[in-house]
Amino acid sequence: MSLLTILKALIEVKTSMAKTLLIDLLTGKESKEIVEQHLDETEAFGTGEEHDEEFWNIILDAAAEVGYIKVKGVRTQQISITPAGKKFLKSPSTFTVSDEEEYSAASTDDNLEELVTSTLKENQQGLKNLQASPHTKRQIKLIQAIDRKIALDDYAESEGIDLEDVLDDLEDMVDAHKNIDITYFTDEVLGENCVQELAEYFENAKTDALETALEEYGDVYNAEEIRLARIVYRARKNRCAKAAKARR
Repeated sequence: MSLLTILKALIEVKTSMAKTLLIDLLTGKESKEIVEQHLDETEAFGTGEEHDEEFWNIILDAAAEVGYIKVKGVRTQQISITPAGKKFLKSPSTFTVSDEEEYSAASTDDNLEELVTSTLKENQQGLKNLQASPHTKRQIKLIQAIDRKIALDDYAESEGIDLEDVLDDLEDMVDAHKNIDITYFTDEVLGENCVQELAEYFENAKTDALETALEEYGDVYNAEEIRLARIVYRARKNRCAKAAKARR
């Protein structure tokens, strides 16, 4: 759970941290300050790398809103854990992040992330209200559905949107190098062998344009199926590139 990830990081470093530095720590970014302070050698380094800076900004604002962390300074935004946060870490209960939904911090599913809504308000210390945009909130909700391994067509129906809209968001996320894995769904609706066949095509093709793929496989797969396989291919490519960079 992302709240626990934040609190554990703050406990390990044993000091307050600037919000930007904390996010670098969580996402595994080897910034100059991270390296100089040897924070890349901590257990907390990279523990939240599956999400991007925008996501962690939202979660941190939510944690500050309910009093688990304290933020000082409008400009530097130094973050420290509060007594309430330490109590929560020792005995996880429930982290309420919206007026309607609650998720148990003691859940055995570590991938279950909080859905942060536009209920974030300006806190008592006068911090700027950093509400999530509708686009960001929609993506966070989709990430949550993926973490729960909800069938994407069922998710689209529950949200009253077309599967094509879900695919648009997924393509935006992989293009932004967000770590997503929808193989639980593609293996079910396409089959692992079919996904692998299309992935190998994209690997060797001069372009991964949908139109070109449809010319090659349009008599076997429809556009949505090809897009799903392309998303899996791009996500894997991103992970491989990230792993290669980490080894250097």
